[in-house]
Amino acid sequence: MFQWLGQAPPATQPSVLISPKGFKASLQAFLAGLADHQCTGVIWAKLPSGSPWLEDLQRYAEAVYPQPTIYLFTRQPFVADWCWAIPLPRSRPLRGEYGLVALTSIGSAMVLAQRRTEPQEMVTTLHQDDPSASATQAKVDFCFTVQPAALQSAIASIHGLLTESLAEYPENPVVADAIARWTDLNPNPTQLDSQVLEGLVMRVCQQQEHLRQQTRSFRRQAMTANQLSTQNEALMNTLRLKDDFLNTVGQALRTPLSTIKTALPLLSSPNLKPPQRQRYLDMVSHECDRQSTLINGVLDLLQIEQSLATIKPRPINLFDVVPGVVSTYQPIAQEKGVRLAYTIPDNLPATSCPEAWLRQIVIHLLSNSIKYTESGGEVWVTAQVASPDAIALHVKDTGIGIPASELPRIFDHFYRGRQVNQEEEGAGLGLTIVQQLLLYCGGEVRVESQVGTGSHFQVLLPIAHRSPASSP
Repeated sequence: MFQWLGQAPPATQPSVLISPKGFKASLQAFLAGLADHQCTGVIWAKLPSGSPWLEDLQRYAEAVYPQPTIYLFTRQPFVADWCWAIPLPRSRPLRGEYGLVALTSIGSAMVLAQRRTEPQEMVTTLHQDDPSASATQAKVDFCFTVQPAALQSAIASIHGLLTESLAEYPENPVVADAIARWTDLNPNPTQLDSQVLEGLVMRVCQQQEHLRQQTRSFRRQAMTANQLSTQNEALMNTLRLKDDFLNTVGQALRTPLSTIKTALPLLSSPNLKPPQRQRYLDMVSHECDRQSTLINGVLDLLQIEQSLATIKPRPINLFDVVPGVVSTYQPIAQEKGVRLAYTIPDNLPATSCPEAWLRQIVIHLLSNSIKYTESGGEVWVTAQVASPDAIALHVKDTGIGIPASELPRIFDHFYRGRQVNQEEEGAGLGLTIVQQLLLYCGGEVRVESQVGTGSHFQVLLPIAHRSPASSP
């Protein structure tokens, strides 16, 4: 029940539950509608504290001629040239209630709001199915009425406030003048002109549409900000990864250089025996080869990134690529005593992985398997359709295997597992390159391994689906 309405029957007090922002928007639309139709007269108002709530009322006062008489109930001293301030009694009537009663030359109307104090189910919300209307948000009961009975009750309540205020502030000239002119200031409320009422409704609709557009705009801005934040985070992660990579490259290159730097002074010693000299020369040669391998691996990674903007993948069949790569490694496997075989059906779907990348993937996986498979072991390559969207390329070996504790790290930059012998030491970038290439072409690599049994690398390559436009 609104205190403004006093003893008015409940039927004259319809209300809806809205947010304070919605109340302000409705009040703004109401005052703008009065200004549009130059509705002048007497305004009684009690609004929340703060200048933003008074701006629309002042804008209305300055837009209408002749200027309306505006009385503003306030708890704090207030002076303005566009309204008269009336101090509220110390008993704090209308606590938690706000409103504006307009008695104009072409009709009367009233806007009321009350901070939510009753159970929520007793008041209808504007958007019952709106999940954003959370019960935890601030809400007010809102009422707009043009009913003469409700307006008459509000006017009677205002007169009671003035009488109580005069008793506490007998020397206040504004209160005394308002009571003295009461009859002239407050004629009987009349029905609001239909044209004005239509204008008010249109104003409210316009305001609601503006709020909806503003909400959509804010939502788009929030989504854009979220996307930019995600992109910025991804960029920062990329920069951190590049910093880590460069730091790791520096450390990896420093190791062979340190070994070479240590060996060179020893080689210049006149007391060095020929077998020792040869051992140091072999060590320098090995470290030079190791450094060359590291540099080539880093250049391969950089070349992959540079090719992203220029490479144009076209459908390629595994049967046209894999057998040729395997044949290239046959002599290497035979020299080591490893049996190398493949089974690649010629009717597999084409993959969208670029041919150059596919070759690199097979080369690194074959090289890795042959390297870690001892004489008498086997390496074989097979392929089949894994799903409607992927082809599975398998590279299996009977090599030394990978400990379970090392499996999560085998794709890291410069990570090298257990070496078969010193001559087999590589840059530790082969599997990193495989993973990066598959990441860029939309594939992935999985590995299963057991120490002493061997390893199984499964590469999932995306199938090149032909678009309807390119179909025969």
